[in-house]
Amino acid sequence: MKSEIQPVYFEDGAFKDLFLNFISYKRSCGLKYGDSSEYVLRTINKHLNGCNLDEPKLTQELVNELVKKRPCEKYSTQSRRITLLRQFALYLSNHGVEAYVYPERSIHTEETTFVPHIFSDSEMEAIFKVADNLPSIKCYPCYQMVYPVLVRMLYSCGLRVSEALYLRLKDVDLEKGTLYIDKSKNSKSRLVPMSASMTVVCQRYICIRFGNPIPEKYLFEAPDGGHYNRGSVRSKIQKIFKEADIARLSNGLYPRIHDLRHTQAVKALEKMQESGMDLYCSLPLISAYLGHKGIRETERYLRLPQFRLEEIAQSSKKLIKGMIPEVQWDEES
Repeated sequence: MKSEIQPVYFEDGAFKDLFLNFISYKRSCGLKYGDSSEYVLRTINKHLNGCNLDEPKLTQELVNELVKKRPCEKYSTQSRRITLLRQFALYLSNHGVEAYVYPERSIHTEETTFVPHIFSDSEMEAIFKVADNLPSIKCYPCYQMVYPVLVRMLYSCGLRVSEALYLRLKDVDLEKGTLYIDKSKNSKSRLVPMSASMTVVCQRYICIRFGNPIPEKYLFEAPDGGHYNRGSVRSKIQKIFKEADIARLSNGLYPRIHDLRHTQAVKALEKMQESGMDLYCSLPLISAYLGHKGIRETERYLRLPQFRLEEIAQSSKKLIKGMIPEVQWDEES
């Protein structure tokens, strides 16, 4: 388990201290810069060390080599590396180090046909049953208490895994039934309302596990006092899917943990539609709830035939009919 975010080991070289200072700077700005970002930067540092540089100098030739797409690499992975490299180069330039900044317009954007798995009610019941009957583990005495709550929270609140794991007790308002997500993706903070049943689950969990809760403690506290590790959580929930007899996808893999978040978004939209709420009104609400930048990002979560942007356009047209002034047009002019 992992307590607080600690810098990943960087090999000695011309850029080592600059990478560490760069990560510290980003975190001082409120960004998490966790394992995935550190891993990418460490790989870049390793490549630069292989160039046997006497001084830190990020030339165009080096940058162009670093940004090349690798065999079998996804465009999203390449874009992630380019983005971090651009940020690092800008940091170097602002601190008097010669660095070529790769142009943003050159970053490749990939069209995706990805369709998330939307869990059925029966699948979720099976998942909850497995999570509720996990055996106790001596080295993790609260292990069997954590996962029933964590799985339900990911499903019912639509949180990202990291958002749930970074929650502290002070972020859980049991009276109002809300969760405070502090500076998550895109540095956005938000309040997430919980259902009445989810609030009761949290009340029981906190009461039994913490007794007199200390506000700064993590909600899903690991034995070392930190939070549960994201990779370990993903691995365990994948095993829960397997034990719940969740079918493998066409690629031979089990659904992703993130598909619980997709499922919450779809379920929420379905309920809004059933209540008679217009798509044009409901999508912005879901977008804000999930912490997205905008509606288009939310639409990516709803890749189902019945949820299309065309419907949103038609809904908006009905809503604002008569509000937009007409214009005169002379066809002969």
